[in-house]
Amino acid sequence: MKRISKPALVVLIAAFILAGYIVVKLLFPSPAELTFNYAARQKTVKLYFVNQDGKLQIEKREIQGSTNVSDDVMICVTELAKGPKEKNLYGALPKYALLREVYIDDNRCAYLDFSKNILTDAKGGTTAEKQLVFSLVNTVLENFGQITSVRILMEGEELKTLYGHLDVNRPLWGRTLE
Repeated sequence: MKRISKPALVVLIAAFILAGYIVVKLLFPSPAELTFNYAARQKTVKLYFVNQDGKLQIEKREIQGSTNVSDDVMICVTELAKGPKEKNLYGALPKYALLREVYIDDNRCAYLDFSKNILTDAKGGTTAEKQLVFSLVNTVLENFGQITSVRILMEGEELKTLYGHLDVNRPLWGRTLE
């Protein structure tokens, strides 16, 4: 059996380390890499509105996308605030809700930072709050696979709840109202 020289062994080990690094980077890209070379193009998005039974229902809509995920999330939330185009659907997000900023952290959580006007004229109880929160969360998660959870902020501050019924002081994952 032929022995491998020390320099050849060092090169071989370095090659394995480099190959492992490349495999890990391909399987687990960072949020910054997920937004790099993001295409600004016409996109079909799924927006979650409330139907007559109080459940969330998808309405598809065409948007002109931007060059990064955060801006596309802002576009989707703005469309959500405009309300549905289909009859018998209702918007859970107030039309005057202003999304100030979208941040995506290293854990792929999107932070939606609203102005205080999201709380103006709250529609009511637990169901209305759930409809609003999960309309937002489901819309973001459905359209952006690089985002795994959503946090809702107001004026840059974390909230315990929007209207006093649902804990939003943690990352939220999509759900449907039943």
